[in-house]
Amino acid sequence: MYYYVYDEFVQDPKLERELSLVETRLTDLGIAGKIARLALFRDPKELIRDEIRKGVKTIIAVGNDVTLRKVIDAVAGFDVVVGMIPFGKEHNIIANLIGMPSGSEACDVLSARILQELDLGSVNGKRFLHSVTWPSISDVEIECDKQFRLTPYRSCEIIVRNLAMPEEDVRAADPTDGRLEVVVRVAQRSWFGKKKGATTIVPVERVMVRSAKNVTGVVDGELFEGTEFLLESLPRQVKVITGKERKF
Repeated sequence: MYYYVYDEFVQDPKLERELSLVETRLTDLGIAGKIARLALFRDPKELIRDEIRKGVKTIIAVGNDVTLRKVIDAVAGFDVVVGMIPFGKEHNIIANLIGMPSGSEACDVLSARILQELDLGSVNGKRFLHSVTWPSISDVEIECDKQFRLTPYRSCEIIVRNLAMPEEDVRAADPTDGRLEVVVRVAQRSWFGKKKGATTIVPVERVMVRSAKNVTGVVDGELFEGTEFLLESLPRQVKVITGKERKF
């Protein structure tokens, strides 16, 4: 049985036609199911877990990365499959990485049901599939696997990645290797006054990030704040429906 979790923004009248095409295609493929519509004051975790206890085996996030993160957080500890139908142009990095096209085209990928068992990351108990980012942070200490510490000497960007594409100065992050990747970028100045980046990459299973002041980070598209963050790798935690164009 499929259970579709509609994010609040998907219910905008501007998306009504696209949503109708999705629902028609799901019916044609024989994978239509019960729908939950999220709202500001509804707890998605309880909605989803109630349906799992009733026998639901596949949960589909209809929305973006933030929607998917909420679903993943809710299914922790349950033997279910998670999928996604991306909508909108923002916060859909994960959709691209797992090979999931937008709108009604995603329905055919869901029907093909290619499963991958993936690691998750956890930050202060909040689960994530992609990454946690602090775009600009200073006066920070990074403790890696209780073995050594990194102390950037100036303001830097910190990214803790579980699933990510390779970049010019960073290798890809593999969501099946049982580790997270800590990436620290510190801006430096060259002789000619131009900035260039110095990048440090550390594979870890557990990392503690401590800041001298309250800072804002982003976990799979969702903002959060604090001064102390415990991040851990959670191997083989979730079964995800992926497309043939996945990036790992």
